[in-house]
Amino acid sequence: MIVAYPHTVQYAGKRTRKGRMMITTWRQRGMAIVAMLTGLIIMVGVVFGSANTAYAATLTPADERYHVAFPYNDMEYYVGVAGLDASGNKYYCIEAGKLSDYVIGPTTVLASDENARRMAWILDRYRDTDAATHAAIGIIVQDHFGRDRDEWARQMAVIQGRYPEIVAKAARIWDQSAGKTPAGTTVERTDAEALRSGSISVKVVNRAGDAIAGVPFTVTLQGAARFVQGGNTFSGVSTSAGSSIAWEATGAGEVTANTTYEYGRMHVMDSTQDMLAFDSMASTGGASTTFRVRKDFVPAVSTKVSEKVLDVASPVFDDVTSGVADADSYWVPDLELQARGYYFDGLDTGDVGNVITPNAQESADAFLARLATLGYEPVAYGKASFTGVGQQARVQAMTKPDDGAAYRTKQNSGFGTWVWVFRRSEQSKQAQEYLIGDWISPFMEATESNTSRRKLEVMSTVTEHSADIGAELSDTITVSGFPADHGQYAGNEEYEFAADRPYATVSVWWSGDPDNPSNDEAYKPSGGEVPTEDDNHRLLATWEIPAMNGTFKIGAGALDAHGAPMHLTAERHGWYVFVWRFEGDDRVSPASSRYDDAWERVRVLPPCESEKPCEPEKPETPPAPAEATTPNPRPSLPVTGGDVSLASVLAVSALAIGAILSIVVRWRRRYDRFKHWTMRWPIR
Repeated sequence: MIVAYPHTVQYAGKRTRKGRMMITTWRQRGMAIVAMLTGLIIMVGVVFGSANTAYAATLTPADERYHVAFPYNDMEYYVGVAGLDASGNKYYCIEAGKLSDYVIGPTTVLASDENARRMAWILDRYRDTDAATHAAIGIIVQDHFGRDRDEWARQMAVIQGRYPEIVAKAARIWDQSAGKTPAGTTVERTDAEALRSGSISVKVVNRAGDAIAGVPFTVTLQGAARFVQGGNTFSGVSTSAGSSIAWEATGAGEVTANTTYEYGRMHVMDSTQDMLAFDSMASTGGASTTFRVRKDFVPAVSTKVSEKVLDVASPVFDDVTSGVADADSYWVPDLELQARGYYFDGLDTGDVGNVITPNAQESADAFLARLATLGYEPVAYGKASFTGVGQQARVQAMTKPDDGAAYRTKQNSGFGTWVWVFRRSEQSKQAQEYLIGDWISPFMEATESNTSRRKLEVMSTVTEHSADIGAELSDTITVSGFPADHGQYAGNEEYEFAADRPYATVSVWWSGDPDNPSNDEAYKPSGGEVPTEDDNHRLLATWEIPAMNGTFKIGAGALDAHGAPMHLTAERHGWYVFVWRFEGDDRVSPASSRYDDAWERVRVLPPCESEKPCEPEKPETPPAPAEATTPNPRPSLPVTGGDVSLASVLAVSALAIGAILSIVVRWRRRYDRFKHWTMRWPIR
């Protein structure tokens, strides 16, 4: 490097001072040249005015703090900083052997290749250092950016001999820069808690892909997310381990994290001696990543009725399990939410399978109002609270939303179903931040539906309570309580509802002592259940009749459910009992008349001997009707038997018949005593 002062001769990369190795002739010629140039400059200034003032600024020549001297071609040369501008930027010569007038000329930013970034890193890293280091940097500048390679090689040979330690230092500094220059960034989402929050990990990397420290970078989020410290932009300085920046979702959708990083640039100043200096830090785009975020979540419940089949007056329970409505929903840990249940019943077979779903963004109240317009209104209520997914609660239906008594099914409850909702308005303020609307379960879901069986009522009586052997026995049965369409419902496998049982049965039992009529009383029907068959108990007949409401004639040629006539003749003395029975199905509870029901039995007497007339027994008046029984004790059995007025008529008739028979017996005895007894009737 050569720098010029007054009374100094300048040429490529060297400077001589007054009185040093100069001959008088050269000094005189130099003075003449300077005088001539000065005159020309004045003339040009006069002619062109201020046209050249843009380049009038000059660098401040560097002193011994910024360079070291070396002898070359019998002159003193300097390697290191040539000059400094007003901002303190240091300029290094890149044209060995040329003169410098320190006038600041136009600058051009160098293309940002690997060498340029390494050089910029060195100039930025060693802005303030000692003369030896500046000299080492000067060597690096000439080695990689110098324009006169041959001249620099000759000067470098001298420097190597005089300052080997500086040459070695230059090599070390250049090698040091190899892994320090940024070539890009990496960015990824880490530590994601569901889709609601997480961290962005950013690294600035060199060409080898290794993370480097000390590089300014910026991350910008585009989409429904922000950084925890606020805003959607974060700026920092890279570390070798990478930087982790926490974010949180503000809504739902895709978020892109864009990164930029800074790198140093250099410029070349065009002057009599071209020079190189650090220019500025520039920003360029790095890597980006896109990911999904979602702040809100949609709570839900999955439910299953505790019992699919209920009887009249049963309580109603629902087993409720908390969950979320979709795969992207994540329950905020320990966030409590309140759920409400609405129980509907009185539904019929046409409602089974007719699922009504909420419309998109329909509120809970609007959905319930829509159900009401269709004729469905809740008869009971339930509620439960949850703080996470997978929690379970058994909820009992109550008569009021927040209070009241336990609800119990009615005779006409029929099919029932639950609807569950999460109302946003009923949740805490904290919870409302994560909910964007109500959640509602569909109406008439299979797992949410049950059936309440009706209780039957049966009134029946035999045609005659006493009969002779050979008489045809019959019964009349009146049944109520079946659904109007019973026998037609085919069931629903999805809902686990069985088809209607189409038939009830009527069986006739005999009991008595086949060998001793006088001992029949010992086998008078007793107990609610039919006996086990043995010598004293026989099942005589069983017929199927429709399992539906109505009055049915049994025996005496009446047709059974299959169109066959029903006949029963009393072939032996003893007791005959009609027993009506329905095994039950998913819509009607099982029921049976009692075996010992006096209204359902007939006493058949043995025939009288001719020489000893029979004296009939006092007719039996059946007791008050008793409740029917069912096998394997079942709840709620139907009432069977005749009504009170019919019982009174039968009692009076029995007394009258008894009086007439008594007179006949007395007449017969008088006839036996007087063989020639005659009765005379008055003749008119």
